[in-house]
Amino acid sequence: MQPLPSVTTSAQSSNSFRPAARELAICALLCAFLLFLAGCQPSPRVNVLGYLAGRSLGAYDPPPAGASTGSIQGRTLDESGAPLAGATVVVAERWGTPHTAVSDAEGRYHIDGVPPGHYVPAAVAPAYDEVAAADVQGRPLIVAVEAGEMADAPPLTLKPRSPVPLPADLTDQVALAQTGTYSATTSFPAGAAAQVLSYQYQREGEAIDTLRVYQPLDLAEDEKLPLLFFGYPGDVDNWEAVSVAFAAQGYVVVAISPSPAWDVDIEQHALDERIALHLARAGSLSPHIGDGPAMALGGSFTSAVLHRLLLDEGDQFNGWVTVGGIANAFSGAAAFYAGKLELPPRYQFVIPALGQPNLFPLSFLRYSPVYTASQLPPTLIIHTGADRIIPIEQAYELEAALRASDVPVETFYYKDVSHYLQIGEDLTPAGKEMFYLIFDFIERWGR
Repeated sequence: MQPLPSVTTSAQSSNSFRPAARELAICALLCAFLLFLAGCQPSPRVNVLGYLAGRSLGAYDPPPAGASTGSIQGRTLDESGAPLAGATVVVAERWGTPHTAVSDAEGRYHIDGVPPGHYVPAAVAPAYDEVAAADVQGRPLIVAVEAGEMADAPPLTLKPRSPVPLPADLTDQVALAQTGTYSATTSFPAGAAAQVLSYQYQREGEAIDTLRVYQPLDLAEDEKLPLLFFGYPGDVDNWEAVSVAFAAQGYVVVAISPSPAWDVDIEQHALDERIALHLARAGSLSPHIGDGPAMALGGSFTSAVLHRLLLDEGDQFNGWVTVGGIANAFSGAAAFYAGKLELPPRYQFVIPALGQPNLFPLSFLRYSPVYTASQLPPTLIIHTGADRIIPIEQAYELEAALRASDVPVETFYYKDVSHYLQIGEDLTPAGKEMFYLIFDFIERWGR
């Protein structure tokens, strides 16, 4: 049998970090620096402690307005050493603000307006993986920018994107097990009901128990239905009413939420979504899933996770919906460090957990669909102007990037404070309109 692949993951940590003392934070900052010099990505916990130390020392105070800036120039290459045109290169300030350029026909790029400091440039291009400047041992290469000066960055060599291969006997390899089955109903739309199948599988010593299937009741034995693939930002069971509502319209909904085991590692979360999709296509989750292209839906940070799935399995999907989703983790970090976000207590340090954007840009680049918009399918963007966790400006960025790439895009922007698609007693008129807009989008692009 083929072994199940794994991806490199950072050390696990809790969602909340409480250092015992300022001295502990200073120690963590030094540890993070030593790990950086050794070419290692610090764990989320070390990143957060380092952030607390840096904040106490004023390291995250933005530069004064009107301060002098410098520039960075360099080249993007493919594996053969030939120039790679059309790559987006990003350098980010310590507090997240990104500066970007697109490489020309000779693979050259030039970025102006960069504050003095130390940076690790990163890049991504259509059909290529993200890459950050590093030496042959994988140690980050730092570019020092000085006011009024041009800094030369080392070449960025991009490799073609190649998804981690999954074994042919995936169902056996992950020890897939059905853990329950029951019927569920919801108050909207009226009379909506579905059969619910709960699943669990094993990977890297972890039990992934957040996989669910929702399908209409009383299906004929050979009846096939279109597939909807949902990636939820919280516990999958808390979104049961949404899944039931869509399944009752004549779909099989395969839904999954992130496992706490992987913390903020987006590649691990994306691999779980790929496994769920492949199990669905193999008929291991339901015999009623048809062969046609699927439609996808994600929300909050799982919109970014889902966009990784779309990059790897794009031929499986005709379109997707992002609801209150992250589009650019760099600008999201900038909003966080500027004190503009209102994160729930359990997520108050999720952005610092990714590391310093200027030194560890890949963590942020992978959470940023805006830089790979040209590879996305037709998109419906939904966002409320009342969102203080992921501001609506994120949606505006993604919309602009999609339109610039000629990707079909539709939007629904609204102002009330209702929770996205949370069907229940507090469902607002905007929530109902949202449901029917999504359903219409799915029907037009999916079938």
